[in-house]
Amino acid sequence: MNMASLGDLVINVYTFSLAMMLLVFQENDRKSRSNLSFTRLIGILAVLVLASALIDIVALVGTSFTGFSKFATYVIFALDPFGFLFAINYIDCFVKKDELIDDLSGFFILPVKVYAISNLVVITLSTFFKLNWFYYFDLAGYHRGEFFYVRLFFHAVSCFCILAYIIYYRNAIISVYRTPLLALPIIVGIGVISQFIISGINFAYAATVFAFLIVFIYVQRCDVNMDYLTGVVNRRGIDKALKKAVSESVFKSFSAIMVDIDYFKLINDRFGHRAGDEVLSAIANILKDTFEDDAVVGRFGGDEFCVVTSISDERILKERVDSIKDRVALIEWSNKGEMDLSVSTGIATYKRNSKMQIKDFIDHADRMMYEEKTRHHLAAGL
Repeated sequence: MNMASLGDLVINVYTFSLAMMLLVFQENDRKSRSNLSFTRLIGILAVLVLASALIDIVALVGTSFTGFSKFATYVIFALDPFGFLFAINYIDCFVKKDELIDDLSGFFILPVKVYAISNLVVITLSTFFKLNWFYYFDLAGYHRGEFFYVRLFFHAVSCFCILAYIIYYRNAIISVYRTPLLALPIIVGIGVISQFIISGINFAYAATVFAFLIVFIYVQRCDVNMDYLTGVVNRRGIDKALKKAVSESVFKSFSAIMVDIDYFKLINDRFGHRAGDEVLSAIANILKDTFEDDAVVGRFGGDEFCVVTSISDERILKERVDSIKDRVALIEWSNKGEMDLSVSTGIATYKRNSKMQIKDFIDHADRMMYEEKTRHHLAAGL
């Protein structure tokens, strides 16, 4: 019995099972761009792993089924570059392009796309006309063709494009997704190196599926607390941050700042919800830029945001709030000039060992914010 083929078959069956589990878990939400991209990626990996498993089965049962092995080899050679293409498309879903001056994503994605399509065409021609450019079979079995390493070079170029893309856009990747996405090429690279060291065992696909399993778990965990539109945490994430801050309040004080967009309903009614979404995203970005990395910025609901920060100095808090208001007034949005943007704010500081309930604390900040909002409406005659 070929022990290498048996070991490879076990790994492939296990990897295929993981891929199927990921596809099943995606079933409930396939409409978003990221989930569609993820489904395509895991789907192609499942097909490749199944083809690899078929080759192992043929190696174990004997040469009478070499036709299956030839077909499976064609599938792997023809389709595996699409794994690179679907991977970079999936990563692209987590890049906030509106934060970039120059969008060069096509510079990285286009070469991978051209390679995937060209490879499919060339492999199909080579196989159909028996040109043996990349692989061939004889009585001794499978052999590499004369252009096998040329194709391997383009594989390496595709890997480099993905790595370069992640590095180039690292600051535009939504922060909570940055760590697992940066880890992706490292995990896959370890799998590829392991496959070269231990020949006959397909670690590359296994490592790829494992890497995206980690991303899937991480993303799903983060998505529970994320607001998709603005890229900040949602109400659940704010509550979690507040509970953590209160538990640490025996050592230090912290503050919460409530921010509400003035006349937001009027913006939606006059210019449409797309303009409203544009304003929400712009203000969320200003809040993230204004506060330190350990602050939690969240969308409290509707047009209201909350910032949980370790800053407790009233002077510094006022400076930050004034900065927010100044920057909001300067937002370059599609209807600038037709309507001015402004926000109302409320600040509450949770003193050390105050024992105040979280609800009472937030209600206090909310009241402060609505008092200012009322003054803004009165001043505008609304």
